[in-house]
Amino acid sequence: MALRVRALAWTDSLRTWRLMHDVYSIQHEEEYCGRYSGLIMHLGGVCWAIEHDGSEKGYRALQKLVERDHLKDEPYPPPPGIPKDRGAYTAASLKDFDQPVLLINGVDRWARSAWMAYEPLQPLAREWVKLAMGQ
Repeated sequence: MALRVRALAWTDSLRTWRLMHDVYSIQHEEEYCGRYSGLIMHLGGVCWAIEHDGSEKGYRALQKLVERDHLKDEPYPPPPGIPKDRGAYTAASLKDFDQPVLLINGVDRWARSAWMAYEPLQPLAREWVKLAMGQ
C-alpha cells in the first residue's frame, strides 16, 4: 500500500494527503490525539476538508487555535467521549487502489465513514473550525 499511497504525490493532491493523515489519526485517537490539541487538529482537519474547501489556510488557522491552548483546563475527552466505532473503512481499504484517482476517491470514502462515526462530536469540530476562522 505504501507504494500506492506515494502515487498521491504524483497527483499534486496535498489536500488528500493531509486528509489521510487526519483520518488515520482520529481512527487511532489514543495514539495520535489523546488530548485536545490533537483532536482539534485532526477532527477539526477532517471537518475542514469535508465541509469546507480543505485549503491550507484552514489548517493554519486550526494550528493557531491549538497554540492558544484555550481548552487546557477542560476534561478530556469531551462529552460524549470518543466513539468506539470509528468508521466502516480503514487505511487497509485503500490497499487495492492502483491508480491515483481511485486512491483519492477511496480516501474520500474512508474520511466520510470516519466523520460519520464521530457524529456526536461533529458540532464541537464545527465550532473549532468557526473559532479558528474567526467566525
